[in-house]
Amino acid sequence: MLRWCLSTVRVLGGIDGAQRIRLLSSASAHVQECLPRSTGTLDTSKRSFRTSDDPQESGPSNSTRAISALQEILTSPALVLDPSRRPTPNTIRSFYISAKARGQLSQLDSGMLSALIGLFGSLSVDSTRCVYTSSLLPYVKDGPVARDYWPFVKEVVLLKQQRGMRLVHPDRYWMMRAELASLSPSKDGQPGYTHAFDRSLFRARKHYLHFSRQVFDPDVHIPYLTALLASTNPLHKQWAIDAMASILLTHPFLHAKVLKVLLGIVHDTDTAHLRSILSAISIRVTHFPSPCGDTTRAPVTAPVDATTFTSALSVFPLPVPSPSPHMKVITELLYETFSSNIPLVHRRSNLLLCSLLYSCNSGGIPISSLDFPLDGGASVWQTLFALAILEEVTRAAGPALLNDRALRGRIQEMIRSLHESWLHLVLNESHPALISRAITTSLFRLSGAVADPKLFAVCLESSTNFGLWTGDSSDTVEGPQLAAMAAMHLAALMQVRGCGAEMVIKTLGSYSTDVQHQCAVASAAVKDLLHRDVELARILYNIAVRSGRDIDVDTTYTLARTLPPPHAVEFLKHERFSRAQVGGLLSSIARFLRETRHQHYDADLFDDVGISLRKLYAISPPPIHFRGHLQLLLAELCTWGRGFQTTAIIANVIKFQPTFFQFSFLLRLVRLFLRRKQFRCALRMQKILVDVRGGCASNLRYMVTARRCVTASRRLSTKGRKSHTLARGGCFWEAGTSFKSVMSSGPVYNRVLQGLIYARRPHAAKVAFNRVASKVDTKSRTILGNTLLHGVITRPFPRNGRCVRKLLRLLDNLVSYQQFAPDRITVNIILKALIAWRTAFDYRRLRALFDHMVRGGYPAGIYSPSHPPFSTPLLRTSGTLVLSKLPPYISFEQHAKPMLKMFIKAFYLRNDVEAARMVVEILKIEQQKATLQRERRSVARLRGWMKAESNTSRRDDTTHVHNDRS
Repeated sequence: MLRWCLSTVRVLGGIDGAQRIRLLSSASAHVQECLPRSTGTLDTSKRSFRTSDDPQESGPSNSTRAISALQEILTSPALVLDPSRRPTPNTIRSFYISAKARGQLSQLDSGMLSALIGLFGSLSVDSTRCVYTSSLLPYVKDGPVARDYWPFVKEVVLLKQQRGMRLVHPDRYWMMRAELASLSPSKDGQPGYTHAFDRSLFRARKHYLHFSRQVFDPDVHIPYLTALLASTNPLHKQWAIDAMASILLTHPFLHAKVLKVLLGIVHDTDTAHLRSILSAISIRVTHFPSPCGDTTRAPVTAPVDATTFTSALSVFPLPVPSPSPHMKVITELLYETFSSNIPLVHRRSNLLLCSLLYSCNSGGIPISSLDFPLDGGASVWQTLFALAILEEVTRAAGPALLNDRALRGRIQEMIRSLHESWLHLVLNESHPALISRAITTSLFRLSGAVADPKLFAVCLESSTNFGLWTGDSSDTVEGPQLAAMAAMHLAALMQVRGCGAEMVIKTLGSYSTDVQHQCAVASAAVKDLLHRDVELARILYNIAVRSGRDIDVDTTYTLARTLPPPHAVEFLKHERFSRAQVGGLLSSIARFLRETRHQHYDADLFDDVGISLRKLYAISPPPIHFRGHLQLLLAELCTWGRGFQTTAIIANVIKFQPTFFQFSFLLRLVRLFLRRKQFRCALRMQKILVDVRGGCASNLRYMVTARRCVTASRRLSTKGRKSHTLARGGCFWEAGTSFKSVMSSGPVYNRVLQGLIYARRPHAAKVAFNRVASKVDTKSRTILGNTLLHGVITRPFPRNGRCVRKLLRLLDNLVSYQQFAPDRITVNIILKALIAWRTAFDYRRLRALFDHMVRGGYPAGIYSPSHPPFSTPLLRTSGTLVLSKLPPYISFEQHAKPMLKMFIKAFYLRNDVEAARMVVEILKIEQQKATLQRERRSVARLRGWMKAESNTSRRDDTTHVHNDRS
């Protein structure tokens, strides 16, 4: 609301004429875009600072901007093709308000006002489209977002009435919707609201009666009928009944939405009040359609069972002349059921059966509460609808029906009762073979659903006695019926007597000698079994294909999508599948894999999936809605060791659409490759990712290299042992040379040594150091050696003296054979080992050791090498702690601070609090010195930068003067 107010204020500026500049208004900018360009060109810098006081801008062109833009939008919206330049609803309404303030609405004709009403009425409803939806809706920015503009619609309709213009049907429809939108059924019946509710409904009814007989769109009638039925006033319900009777008399077709409302009225209303609706149905099924509407529609296909028969009957088709025999049968059955000679009670009972079937189709009736009158022998109508209801119930129950004995027994009794009633009806009266075959087909299906051998045998006997199997299979009506009856017979036979191949082939041959007819029967049987027993459908499919009877492509595709992945992958090589069908089958496989994530599958399954994906997307990219399923399949392929197929598929897809995959998924795939030790695939994915997004090259290279090194270092135990899958033909350490970066030197090798040490592989770490010692420089060799030495003291065993001796032996070995140069960090490592030996180094020897370090040049606060803190005698040491041979530079952060902290902890562990406090004071003093030194360096560095900048500027000034003299 605030946004609309701001845009309105910017457009209007002020009503008193003192309008300010409006260049920042989005509405004003859209006016500039909608109006045609002027022939004369003005300087943009001058035009942008022009106010409304300028005589060139305060002329008629400025006052007619809003009305001109509004006329342009309402008459030629397609001119604005750029989506960013399309007007918003608030902008259009601002133009209307601005034109209204200037008294310019008279320039809008009747068509423009109707377009404005239709546009804002369409914006006020949801995404439901009807015949009155405005054609301007696609040309409005943020058009599909529903919002309440009904007050504005009423205002425009009132303006049109005040100007004496006639309201057309779309105007009245949107006015009706505006009146209905103001209703609140929850307040109906409350004191003070009933009168307003009745008046709104009365005005809505007044508009509805003007166009109800000329419009056949169900979305035009449903809101009005729904609002009337939601009222508690009996008069409003009678209005709904009258409106439905008018629809039945004038509309050629009954849409499913209208039929739902009709059946709801029949279910909630007694017979006395339904007289008008029942009479309208009688007139509808008796007379020809009214000439007011278009009666062209798709022809009704021949019904093959009770379900399709009831679907054709439920829409109450008008008795149009047709040469098809099934249309004649449907028309005659409707006439017999709803003619005026039938009592109203029986006609309402027949409609209630329609309502019950509709509730079953919508899932509104649970299986346990199934109940309907079983006097099915009274009429064919009741028999057909009762069978259709039972078919829907058994289809909803699925395979669980056979496990529920109580429900199964109850349905068996109903089916047998219907069969007996049907036999009694056939013996007394003659009925068309069309109806008899449809009922027999449904009885076969139901006998198989409940696995009733006796019922199956009785149905087969009765169908043979009545001659239902004889007919022309090539006929357009009898052919589909014979095929459907044979298919249901075959499906029931397999459910009742098993699935032997010889029995199935023999039964198919008994229907007809025509192979195409047998293929149609087998396809229909497989399609029916898919809803009841998928395994039986798969077995029947295999039997039919092996015997040379092809199943149609659509049925095969449906079967493949229903099967689990081990059987579904066999259909990926089906030659008759299109690209879309292969993609849909892969989606089903991905969905199964997600639902059964912890289930084990054969590795060959993923080979077939990978080959199909690679062939499918070798020449064109997949659709964007398949991205989630494709990423899941690629992750599964990677998990099952099909990395090369995965990278090839990704490369093919990215070649056509670089942004198809999510970047997070590709990174996750790289980590998955590394975790599965598929390093070559990880390198390929690294290259693909760098090509897609080059900014992540260094991070990816570091991640892949480090993970390769750490993972492969665990395989390294003895010299000469190859590390396959790392590089082409060579040992692990030769693989490091394949990376042309600094990471392939010291830091990478240091990380490998750390990984070996943490993995408790000290021997492998020594072998690794021996192999790379000659390939790195002295500094890197020192770092690697310190890592190796520190690994000795981090292990829990050996301890104390054995640990010190082992450390010193390793140090001598490194110095003697690997040209290792100790540094101050090496000294700290040795000190850590000595301090940990508490039995040999008590607090006295620890003080002497600290004085030895101070005499060796380490900072000691107020003390000096000639005056150590503890004044202990000189310590006799071997060459290990001779500090004069080390580099003279001592870093406080890297060398002195770690040493002081080690001594503080050691003194406290030996209860020498005095010595610990003295070392703490030394640490504080040295910390202050280091901080002061760091600040001085920062100041000096800053002064150096400033001096360099001044010298550069002075040099530039000198050059400038020299150029002036020249």
